[in-house]
Amino acid sequence: MTTNNPTSPYSVKGTQQNLSPDKPQESDSEAPKSDMSSKANIKDNTSVFTHILPENKELETLSTYHFHWNITEWKSLETRSHSSIFHAGGFSWRVLLFPKGNTQTENISVYLEIVDSLGSLKKDWHVCAQFSLILSNPNDPTNYHHNNACHRFIAEEIDWGFTRYYDIKNMAKSVDKKGPFLVGQQTVLSVALRIIKDTTGVLWHNFSNYDSRKETGYVGIKNQGATCYMNSLLQSLYCTNAFRKSVYQIPTEKEEPTKSVALALQRCFYNLQNSDVPIGTTELTKSFGWDSLEAFMQHDVQEFNRVLQNNMEIKMKNTPADGAIAQLFVGRMKSYIKCINVEYESSRVEDYYDIQLNVKGCKTLEDSFKDYITVETLEGENKYMAEGHGLQDAHKGVTFESFPPVLHLQLKRFEYDFMRDTMVKINDRYEFPEEINLDEFCSDSEQQEPYDYQLHGVLVHSGDLHGGHYFALIRPEKEDKWLRFDDDRVTPVTKKEAFEENFGENSSKDHLGADLPIEDVRITNVKLFKRFTNAYMLVYIRKSKLDEILAPVLEENIPFHLKRRINEEQAADEKRKKDKEDLVLCTKVAVMNDSTFSKRQEFDLATLDDKNNALSPGVEEFKLLKTETISALKQQIIAHYHLEPDKFRLWTLCRNNKILRVDQVIGPADEKKPIEKLREATCLAKHIGGYVKIYLETVDSYHPKLPAIGSDTALLFLKYYDTTTQEITGLGHLFAKLDKKIEDLLSALRQRAGLSIDSAITLYKEIKPTMIEEINTAHTLSKAGVQHGDIVCFQLSLSKAEAKEMKLKNKNPTVPDHFNSVYNRVLVHFKPKTANQSPEIKLVMSRLSTYTAITHQLASAIDADPSRIRLTTASQITGYPKDTLIYSPNLPLQNMIPFLLDPSEYLNVAHLETLPIPSVYYEVLEVSVVDMETKKSVKIILLGPTLRDESTLHLVVSRACTMRELSEAMYLKSKTDKKDIHKLRFYEVSSGAIVKEFSLDQSISELTEKGTTLYAEKIPEEELSMDMENDMLIQVVHYHKNPACLHSIPFRFVLKKGESFIHTKKRLQKRIGISDKEWQKVKVSLIRNLATTILEERAIDTDTFNLQEENLGEGDALGLDHVDKSSKYGRFGSVFDRGIFIRG
Repeated sequence: MTTNNPTSPYSVKGTQQNLSPDKPQESDSEAPKSDMSSKANIKDNTSVFTHILPENKELETLSTYHFHWNITEWKSLETRSHSSIFHAGGFSWRVLLFPKGNTQTENISVYLEIVDSLGSLKKDWHVCAQFSLILSNPNDPTNYHHNNACHRFIAEEIDWGFTRYYDIKNMAKSVDKKGPFLVGQQTVLSVALRIIKDTTGVLWHNFSNYDSRKETGYVGIKNQGATCYMNSLLQSLYCTNAFRKSVYQIPTEKEEPTKSVALALQRCFYNLQNSDVPIGTTELTKSFGWDSLEAFMQHDVQEFNRVLQNNMEIKMKNTPADGAIAQLFVGRMKSYIKCINVEYESSRVEDYYDIQLNVKGCKTLEDSFKDYITVETLEGENKYMAEGHGLQDAHKGVTFESFPPVLHLQLKRFEYDFMRDTMVKINDRYEFPEEINLDEFCSDSEQQEPYDYQLHGVLVHSGDLHGGHYFALIRPEKEDKWLRFDDDRVTPVTKKEAFEENFGENSSKDHLGADLPIEDVRITNVKLFKRFTNAYMLVYIRKSKLDEILAPVLEENIPFHLKRRINEEQAADEKRKKDKEDLVLCTKVAVMNDSTFSKRQEFDLATLDDKNNALSPGVEEFKLLKTETISALKQQIIAHYHLEPDKFRLWTLCRNNKILRVDQVIGPADEKKPIEKLREATCLAKHIGGYVKIYLETVDSYHPKLPAIGSDTALLFLKYYDTTTQEITGLGHLFAKLDKKIEDLLSALRQRAGLSIDSAITLYKEIKPTMIEEINTAHTLSKAGVQHGDIVCFQLSLSKAEAKEMKLKNKNPTVPDHFNSVYNRVLVHFKPKTANQSPEIKLVMSRLSTYTAITHQLASAIDADPSRIRLTTASQITGYPKDTLIYSPNLPLQNMIPFLLDPSEYLNVAHLETLPIPSVYYEVLEVSVVDMETKKSVKIILLGPTLRDESTLHLVVSRACTMRELSEAMYLKSKTDKKDIHKLRFYEVSSGAIVKEFSLDQSISELTEKGTTLYAEKIPEEELSMDMENDMLIQVVHYHKNPACLHSIPFRFVLKKGESFIHTKKRLQKRIGISDKEWQKVKVSLIRNLATTILEERAIDTDTFNLQEENLGEGDALGLDHVDKSSKYGRFGSVFDRGIFIRG
């Protein structure tokens, strides 16, 4: 029984995609008030459907019906009463009434119900209806109360209405000119019903148990926190089938998904193509090198798209997919300046991957393209300096030389508002067409076919400057069928939802007609809510390329290794799920025999890991129902090992004092017991489950028959340690009397190991990993403390000199030494400190290994010079590199890894990968680590003429070298012209200001170790030729609003005597290399006492300002006030909104 109050007639339960701009949602506390102003007559069909249940023009009506229930005996009604059945839209309906209320007693409850007495409605059946439930005076059809609702009736929800429909105590009263509705015992309950066509198939859907794959053929992507921007773009790229095919062509067979963006993206696309449920992207973001914080940071879609495509383009080099990105997304444009009065033109042709179009001031997409190619005239004081012609009037503009097959258009919804001095979102109405011809914007007159484009996708941002939500509307195929990809849900949408609803709305105005800031607009209804939802990126596909770009991705397009690997992982997942389910019903049995420990190097006979449900190699696993008997287990063992019933017997294994030992024979009397009882007897921690632990004894060449055993007989296990190979070999078992002297067993041991009969051997007993005791062979087994089930290890005896020599060679001379080495083993994950420099690798080594031993083992694995490997610790919090280790040859591994697990933690795990794997970073230097102690690593950012062309150099030089020698080293490693190396300026920057400059003769020992950045630039020609007596050098800094908070790269600049400030500004603009349009946004100021806390800022707002008259000092600077476009602050204005990156 559905008892909640419904939403308003034109709202959508569970979604906002069809919210009406005209009706607010009803509260949950009370039903909506009736509208009596129209004075409709409930007996008049036309009047009812005009005034009480008016038609929504956005919805198509299939049929209408008007029904009246004349109630004559109100007091005689049952607690739950039904009207007679009426038929509408091919279905049977009736009114369900609770005259004394449902789940409450203050109000009558009324519902509209589908009649399904036989339960014949199918699970996927539904009908959409708008209806009004009307209570009226039996004598006056214009005196009524009504509540309206809309609902998707489904098999699980066949009734819908109002629990608090009308106050019971007011039924016989007149209240606020309404009523009475109960006259005597009579009243009328009417229904106005409109059956609505469900155009998309999801109208008013509550999306409970919604299946995106079944309904649309596509699945969604889970949101990791704030990754909706990424999800929307990934769906767009996925539906660009030609791009998906090209990604599949990248060779990735030998790569790991969390370390390879290409493989992770292939897997993402494969899962989108084949999964029946929403997919995750954790694997993909890990391949980007992102931590969990990145998943909760919303980035810019355009920036993410560019970074991802750049990464893919690199991965596609020299593969079958080489050039695919350019063929799909790259067009060409020409920027030019053409003189009006002389024959001179300067132009530059460059590639573009997307086009950023203005929204502000443009009403349509066509307007934006016209705005983009608008020609600017350079005249008057803004004339162009043409080489060989002097200052000239000129036209400056951009023209497109070609458009790509897939055109990504970034709509500039976020811009800097100079009036408010802040970033704002532009929500203005902006229309884009389904099809567009771009021929008029292209200079290529020889094109063979028109640049006709069809809209393929609309990426939408809903929200304001400070955050919001992204989703994508995509037409995946040529057919006119649009889908909404909204994180984990994919739904069909109407064309109106794809176009009209994402154009944006006309701006709200204040009383003076100015746009209200976003934060001042109160969202009081759906219409205002829609104002913040608009298109942010458009994807158009050239019509002549539609068939090629949207051609289906077939099975043969998917790499075989990708399908195989994912299928294997899915099978493993299914097995794990099944194993988990089996744990409830089944008991698992671990069976070991003599071959299990034949090559085992660790302590004990085997590792049976109850906690992680894992077994060491050679241990077989059997599974039986908990109710099955031990006899059933014996039958499985006979079948598996192909044994005869009288040629084997089973022993229980028990774990005491953390060691595994043989306990008792399982006799005929035990075989009728349930297998679960045996598990309880052999498991130390019974509550966590675990294995039944069994030793399988079989006849062999040493024991042709199963020997009789008594209380004076011991079953012993033998291991031989070969000091030459440094390996242990398991040699099976033997039976011996406890009163027998051990020396009597030596010949049998020599024979088992293949040693000569007179070889001197030393015996040891395994007690625990750190306690391997030598056995006195002159004693009996009993006196030597050797008991039933013990493990005896032996080796050739060594002299003290031989043992010492082996130690010097880093070898283990004795059994205790061997086990001590194994006890200290740890699996370490070595990662390159610089991404893509070298491979990641996992190595097993001793926690006691020294720096030298570690680098030799690592060098052997990665084929490098061990003397050049430098190690760095990893942060326990972030996992990123932390402290570079000072070279110390004898520094042990355990001192390099904080919080390394105790050796005892490794004892009872079958696989080292089960435990957390510690990380150590490494780098392969250009010189040896020892040399590095006498040298210095210097990081320099080399600047170009406009401060924008920058490259980072890492140099290793002598600590005694000068800046001149540093510049010569730069020449060898960069594109620096040799003739310029003595014209370089070196300076350090801290917090956006120059703090130190260096002459070429200064030593690099004077460089600041931390907190500054070292820059190098070629000294500009105007500075080299400056008038030293009259001109002066000044520092130029960048800031935004607050001159105490600097950003970007500061630089030195020549102030020329007698130069007008307008020309000074032109030189400044040229120096920082920005366009006229961007320069207009920059304010210039004079800052005095820059390095102090009492700095003074003075805006320079006139072109006649004379800087030479200001008596400037060394602590003064020119300030450029503009928005920081570096990655420190993004459009959300947070230091946490850092620039996006992809490492893998």
